Amino acid sequence: MLNAFNAHSIFELAPKERFKIESLLAYGDKLLLGLSNGTLRHYKVLSPDSDQISLELLRNIDKFSRRSIELLACIKEVQILVSLSDNYVHIHDLNEFTLTETLTKTKGASTFAVTSNIERDEKTQIPSIVSRLAIGIKKRLLLYSWHDEEFLEGKEVVLSGAVRSLTWASGRNVVAGLAGGFVVVDVRTGVTKEIAPPETKGSGTSGPASGETAGWGAYMGMGGWGSKPLSTHLGGEDLLLVKDSTTLFIDSEGAIIPGRRPVPWSASPDAVAFSYPYLVSLSTTKQHLEVRNPSTYTLLQTIHLNSVSILHVPPPNVSLVHAGKLFYIGSSSQVWRMTAADYETQIKQLIGGDHLDEAISLLEILESVLLDSKEEQLREVKMLKAERLFEKRKYRESMDLFTEVSAPPERVIRLFPKVIAGDLSICDTAASDSTDSGGGADGSDAGSRAGTPECEVCSTGAEPITPKKSGTPPPLNWKPPTPIPKKLNGANPETSSIRNISLTKKVGDASSIFSFGGGKSRVDDDAASIAVKHTETIPDGPPVLEGPELEKAADQLSAHLNDTRQALSKYFHPDGTLRGDPANIISNASSTSSTNRDPFEASFLAAGKPLDKSPEAYAERTEKLLTAARLIDTTLFKIYIITRPGLVGPFVRIQKHGDPEVFSEKLRELGKFTELIDFLYQRELHREALELLLQFGKGPEDERAPSLCGPRRTIAYLQSLKANHIDLILEFSQWPLEADPSFGMEIFTADSENAESLPRSKVVEYLQSHSTSFAIQYLEHVIHELGDQTPEFHTRLIRLYLSTLKQTPDSAHHSEKLLAFLTASKQYRSEKVLGWLPREDPAFYEARAIVLRNMGQHKAALEIYVFKLHDHVKAEEYCKQTHLTSPTTPTIYHTLLTLYLRPPPPHTPHLAPALALLSRHGARLEASETLALIPEGTTMASLEPYFQSRIRTANSKASSERLTAMLRKSYLVDVQDRLLKEQGVAVVVGEERSCGVCHKRLGASVLWRLASGAVVHYGCAQKVG
Repeated sequence: MLNAFNAHSIFELAPKERFKIESLLAYGDKLLLGLSNGTLRHYKVLSPDSDQISLELLRNIDKFSRRSIELLACIKEVQILVSLSDNYVHIHDLNEFTLTETLTKTKGASTFAVTSNIERDEKTQIPSIVSRLAIGIKKRLLLYSWHDEEFLEGKEVVLSGAVRSLTWASGRNVVAGLAGGFVVVDVRTGVTKEIAPPETKGSGTSGPASGETAGWGAYMGMGGWGSKPLSTHLGGEDLLLVKDSTTLFIDSEGAIIPGRRPVPWSASPDAVAFSYPYLVSLSTTKQHLEVRNPSTYTLLQTIHLNSVSILHVPPPNVSLVHAGKLFYIGSSSQVWRMTAADYETQIKQLIGGDHLDEAISLLEILESVLLDSKEEQLREVKMLKAERLFEKRKYRESMDLFTEVSAPPERVIRLFPKVIAGDLSICDTAASDSTDSGGGADGSDAGSRAGTPECEVCSTGAEPITPKKSGTPPPLNWKPPTPIPKKLNGANPETSSIRNISLTKKVGDASSIFSFGGGKSRVDDDAASIAVKHTETIPDGPPVLEGPELEKAADQLSAHLNDTRQALSKYFHPDGTLRGDPANIISNASSTSSTNRDPFEASFLAAGKPLDKSPEAYAERTEKLLTAARLIDTTLFKIYIITRPGLVGPFVRIQKHGDPEVFSEKLRELGKFTELIDFLYQRELHREALELLLQFGKGPEDERAPSLCGPRRTIAYLQSLKANHIDLILEFSQWPLEADPSFGMEIFTADSENAESLPRSKVVEYLQSHSTSFAIQYLEHVIHELGDQTPEFHTRLIRLYLSTLKQTPDSAHHSEKLLAFLTASKQYRSEKVLGWLPREDPAFYEARAIVLRNMGQHKAALEIYVFKLHDHVKAEEYCKQTHLTSPTTPTIYHTLLTLYLRPPPPHTPHLAPALALLSRHGARLEASETLALIPEGTTMASLEPYFQSRIRTANSKASSERLTAMLRKSYLVDVQDRLLKEQGVAVVVGEERSCGVCHKRLGASVLWRLASGAVVHYGCAQKVG
């Protein structure tokens, strides 16, 4: 499955050397070997990061120990070397390797563990590095800490069994592996906590054969374990405990981590370690090293090495500093250095083997600094996995994963047939390609359909096991996906190569499935090959979807596309237009970083570099957004046609970016013309919509779209258009006006913003060209209801009234409208109107009088009332209205009186109306001028009403003046009384009283009492006004 590590032999004892390698220690570029004869060899590792790695002997310390050196460790912070030999723990100088101390209380020691951590002093809270040493001596645990150049003895803890392994869980806790289980010891308090496995049902079987199926039941026999208990740190705070073939996961405090299934060991491990990012285990019985994913526990690699017994991963083994590169395996006579393939290559191998879950897990474990564009690679692999799930007809799981990574819509849609995906589809081609090939009867076809492999151990040099063919061959019409169109490829070469690996995998030969690369089946001379056993069939491409299967898949696709559509909505206004540059809307992480981008936003950004805000990049982002929106809306429309026809109409009305050609074609095929009209309106294809409405409106009733018959739907459509479509409105409003004039005028007179905003001059010209009545109706609407004060419109309306009256002289309705409008309006051009009115036509006398009044020619207007209309009531009413509007001009009555008593020739005087005028309005005329106009033969009796009116007016004026004078006098007396009262108010000013303005003492200063009663300095009173 994976070639994560390669073993390079870097040291081997000569055949004549009769001693064995008992322990090894690596730190920095140094390697120490502890031999069975007590000799310590000190080597320098040359070219550690290349295939030419070798050792250079620096020192050979023959008398380092009297007996075998069983265990080595170092504390680099204080430059000391700790060794276990002759049943004692010894302290040496790390540079000179001289013995500095033997811990005498450690007699009988079987193991030890060291750690260094930064701790704060309990009193001063000053941080410092504290090194600790834990030593297991039978059932005792001795604890030491380094202070002032020596180890100081700490607590001694007695345990329930013999200590067989030690691992520091943290700076405070150490995990001790006993014969009967594990305990956690607090080194400060000495408190022990037994790690009790959870209770399980059933038997407690364990072992190589049952390691994967026994589950938690394997812990039932934990108290009787006989093999060495193993423990190791995993990444973070987690620890792995192993006994026989069963496992337990705990945190640094010793609490069991729930929900972790056991590791399916192929054999009971004799050593386990965590070499970032893998879990490695060593089996001395099977003589091999296993490399596993610590998250999925999948066996990724098995390396066979002869007589291996030592596994050493130098600290730090869980950080990027180590990154899995310092990794040694040892036997009694040989040492191997494990070199790791770069992570990019490992990921490609997993993808090439179709182990996408493992590739995803590895990408999630690795830190971003170790990979180029980690997030983009992880996203790409998840999309490949989603495609694989789709090929297996797991549509919901596939779409959920596509949604999780915010896959580009075209990447998902292309998996569907042309009825949904159109030209993007890779399915329909698949059928023909696969059929032409005859189903692939050769061995390479069998290999291309191999499933997810499960590793199986082989001996060195063994040939891979040939996978068994699936019992049920896949359909003949499956095909490998065609290469992804260029527009779908990202800018990142890594993600492109990952995608190419996946495509090559589907169309390649069988050997590519079983090898790590290049068709090889063996790793090298030091590492064994891996064979794979296939358990399921991998389809060659997307399945051909038809009938219920297509509906099932399309339902899941619609859910995914709706989620994507919702995510896209933040870039658009409700009307479907862009809000601006997407760069101003995306998250800060996406705009400032190429590694922390939101996966959805990454689809519309240039990958692998900071966000570019140049005009070219802006245009590219905009085009990508619009293309994606168009594709999503168009695809959803096709899906609803197939799966949910009832949603086609509502979707057509809310979508903003669908492909017009596709929508128009499909809706016409389905006979959904009402929905087609709604779509054309949404996309502002108004001419096409209006032509379709014209076709249905003027034609015979069509049962496919009964609501489109007649002019009403056209009128409603035209009413919805804005003023910028005035040409279309005028062009297509003709036939509704002809078919239903009263309702057709609603296009222009409806109480709506669109109708009110139409260019009125253009509308009037158009309506007048068709019918004067249409123009009159529209002008009355804009003047009376909309309050338009444009003089041209007022003047035009009068002209249209006159035109109508000339055509139909007996139309009293229009005549009344004309007179009312001439009276009420002040905006028309009086000179023009007066020129249009016939002088000698009695039907227009009153109209001329009204126009003359607006022009201020009152005498001419009164002459019409008196001499042409002979209507003295209207003449007097005319004077009254004029006097009310201009009360400072009482001469209007004098003008009328003059016309009555001294008319121009050939008219005769009208004494009776003159006397009636004097009796009612004589007080408004100058007496001298009025009496001068009275004919000499007029009797006093006839003038009596006039004089009575004058006297009553004079008396009323005198009485009013007297009353006013008396009221003023009374008010004056009242004010004087109030003044005297206020002036008589006394104010006592004491020595302590201060000014309310400046807050100083009043003293003997000039004072001022305010109306409120407050006393202030005279100067302060002037300041406050």
